[in-house]
Amino acid sequence: MTHHQDIQPTATLAEVLEALKANPDPDKKRQQSKLSAISRISTYLNRPPSDIPTDIPQLRKLLASLHPAACGVKPKTLSTTISDLARALRSVGVVQDVEAKSGLTPEWDTFLKAVVSNHQVWGLMRFVRFCGARSIQPAEVNSEVVQAFQAALDAVLLKNEPAKHIQSMIDTWNHVIGKHGLYLPRLERLSSDRYVARPLTEYPQSLQVEIKAYIDRLAQRDIFSDDGPDKPLRETSLRNTGAHLRQMLDTLVTTGSNPEDFTSLSVLVTPDNLKTAFLAMMDRHESNSPPSGLSNIAATCIAIGRHHLNAPEDVIKALKAIHKRVATAPRGMSSKNAERLAQFNDWENVALLLSLPDTLMFRANDNPTRRDSALVAMHAAALTILLSCPMRVKNLAGLDLDKHLIKARSGTHTLYSIRIEGIEVKNGDPIEVKLNARSSKLLHRYIMQFRPQVSLTDGRALFPRNNDGRPRAPSNFGGELTQRVLRETGLKVHPHLFRHIAAKLYLEKRPGDFETVRRLLKHKRLQTTMDFYASLSNQWAHDHYDEVVLSKWKGKPDD
Repeated sequence: MTHHQDIQPTATLAEVLEALKANPDPDKKRQQSKLSAISRISTYLNRPPSDIPTDIPQLRKLLASLHPAACGVKPKTLSTTISDLARALRSVGVVQDVEAKSGLTPEWDTFLKAVVSNHQVWGLMRFVRFCGARSIQPAEVNSEVVQAFQAALDAVLLKNEPAKHIQSMIDTWNHVIGKHGLYLPRLERLSSDRYVARPLTEYPQSLQVEIKAYIDRLAQRDIFSDDGPDKPLRETSLRNTGAHLRQMLDTLVTTGSNPEDFTSLSVLVTPDNLKTAFLAMMDRHESNSPPSGLSNIAATCIAIGRHHLNAPEDVIKALKAIHKRVATAPRGMSSKNAERLAQFNDWENVALLLSLPDTLMFRANDNPTRRDSALVAMHAAALTILLSCPMRVKNLAGLDLDKHLIKARSGTHTLYSIRIEGIEVKNGDPIEVKLNARSSKLLHRYIMQFRPQVSLTDGRALFPRNNDGRPRAPSNFGGELTQRVLRETGLKVHPHLFRHIAAKLYLEKRPGDFETVRRLLKHKRLQTTMDFYASLSNQWAHDHYDEVVLSKWKGKPDD
């Protein structure tokens, strides 16, 4: 067997290349696949091999950013390339196999015989061999063993996140021992990294009743009440108000307060409590700068103090002072949205997104009687509408065939218009748009052929739920569309980003025409549009300067 020099964890793929060339694999085909894998990965990542680390967690994160569509290859090709890269890393000693190659112990062999399904055997085999190599028997499996296995996987897996593999393994383990009545320890599922506040039910009943009454007042549940805001708050704002109070309560309890002490909002909403909660939240985020959500929590407390508690002016002034300290006063686009919008600096990505509805509908038409084809067609129709009229996902999910869609005939074709009354739109401005012939054709195909297969129940929702025919929940539908775009193109695009994409693509052709963008996106104020998209015109100015000045420079003055 050919021996290769070990590579240090901080090495790069360039050093792996050198090691492979210095000690070639006797199998020429296998040797070539290893070299080719490094070259391809370098091309896909747009980095030279000397800039690609062999530290597995770092490399895994880089590889996770790759998508077949963006790389211009089929999914199987990309998967094979990563497998060949893993083989190259193993051959030079960067990656050590987790599982032992020796046979199974009698105890583990007995355990696996109880597993009927082949996919369950494969799901457990890595863990079984890991334990067998360390003389750990099935009855000795516990959380510490699982943690050690996860650490070992973290050092070798290139394709999958160790946590996902572990979670699947735990679920399979628990299913097998439960189904077959094996006297083995059950394993706890991995805890989520997401922070979840305690429910309000853990606090005094008096506080729960007061919070409910306050939120009901904001929602104007009693339409004849003279109390409350001039206009009822939207459901999202009402949920956020409750979430802000739960976050504040939970943080105070975490810092040592007794839940039973918070008997009313007057006890909770004080400047001292707000400071204590915010300091703890900042400490939890390991940041000296305030997290963006603190500003909203402070605003909720000010509203409660002023309009519900009728707090003294000095208390309101103190709450406002805290709000001013934590307010980030963002103008324009968030950094995450700006980062995602930057994907469309590459025209190939623009083409991928703009052509996606047609791509999906073409695939759905291949097997028009299958329900999964109907779901593909549904996503194609939704994306077509977002590209034609970048509306908010709540309005998209709530589209009704009778209420919002208007049909007109043009020869043998059906053309569609969409109209949504202002009362249903966030800023009160109605949405009215005529879809072009291409978009209308795709939408008509979905409505006539595929929509009846999406739901088993009659209804008039354009995008119905399967069980009752009612409109799909905006958050769930938005998540479906986000996952569909990512799966098909590798692009990270949530429904709201279509608004930014539309503005970007238009302003690239019509720099400075913010008024058209304002009308397209239904902004009340032109300044709002400029705050979001002025940077796009700034880029145009830079490009124009480059074209007019820098590209003309030849190293000598004009004659």
